[in-house]
Amino acid sequence: MYESEEVTEIIGAHCSLLVPYKGYTEGTVVRDYGNKIVVRLSNGKEIVEYRDEVIIYD
Repeated sequence: MYESEEVTEIIGAHCSLLVPYKGYTEGTVVRDYGNKIVVRLSNGKEIVEYRDEVIIYD
């Protein structure tokens, strides 16, 4: 399904989606698969987004 998961410094970082998902834009990075990441939105839903579609804050 996905490439192998990577352990990176962005896991746990706060982020914003460039295109809202059902009105939600704020979340946290929970998994990193290279060019795709899994984001847990503020409503608890986890979605897969391309890395370039998300702003990741330090």
